Amino acid sequence: MTDLGSAIDVGHLFAPERQALLELLGGLNKHEWGQDTPCPGWSVHDLAVHLVHDDLRRLSGQRDRHPGAWLAATSLDELAEALDEANRHWVTAVAPTLSPRLTCDMLAWLAGPSETHLVGLDPAAEGATVSWAGPGPHPNWLDVAREFTERWVHHQQVRQAVGRPGLAEREHLEPVVDTFTRALPSSLPRRPDGTEVQLRVVSPFERSWTLRASGPGWTFVARSTQPAAVVSLPASALWRRAVRMLSHREARGVAGVDGDLELVEAMLDIRAAIVPSDAPS
Repeated sequence: MTDLGSAIDVGHLFAPERQALLELLGGLNKHEWGQDTPCPGWSVHDLAVHLVHDDLRRLSGQRDRHPGAWLAATSLDELAEALDEANRHWVTAVAPTLSPRLTCDMLAWLAGPSETHLVGLDPAAEGATVSWAGPGPHPNWLDVAREFTERWVHHQQVRQAVGRPGLAEREHLEPVVDTFTRALPSSLPRRPDGTEVQLRVVSPFERSWTLRASGPGWTFVARSTQPAAVVSLPASALWRRAVRMLSHREARGVAGVDGDLELVEAMLDIRAAIVPSDAPS
């Protein structure tokens, strides 16, 4: 199994995130519900309907073991294509028939069952494979943390669409960034044992993650000696790059980089969402 570092606890963040989302959506007017979001072709209403779908699929597939809720794929790119098609079908079919008010009602109703399910999972037990983190199965804590990042990112996309920033305090932002760094061990090219790389967040808080080449892969280590490559980014650029809201070139433009160029580029190509790759050829 790929080394994933120490566990991340996000259980206490689900309820306040959903409550903040419902308060935001509840205050929108008709025009704002129709605003375009960073998700191509989707309005705020479409994105909220998608979040309903996310909750339904999670409960049906993982809690209830309903086979129809999961998608089969042999690669991350193939899964991204299949999931994009499934999401598009759902939004196209449901959004025109679901009012904003009922969308909010459903998100409010689903909050309790989905949170109960997620926080009730044994964090250390093997659970669903997190496709962007390398070969699974992976521990439940990573799957639950991934679920929080999904909700938080879509929440931020709604806020961007309507010009109402929020929920970007360190309490919420740091676990998202921390979770996304767990994509690095499966993303970095092989190097001789002992080679180190370091990814640094420089604002609005400071934190670094060091990985060391070991055997066929990379492991997280507490301290760095002399990293062969260093990438420094604002947290806002790191999370947006990980979900492809920022291009490789845009991330490179705001990053501080040093050392082995191939390792630098691999860190800048971090992908921690089921989205197509856009690494430079």
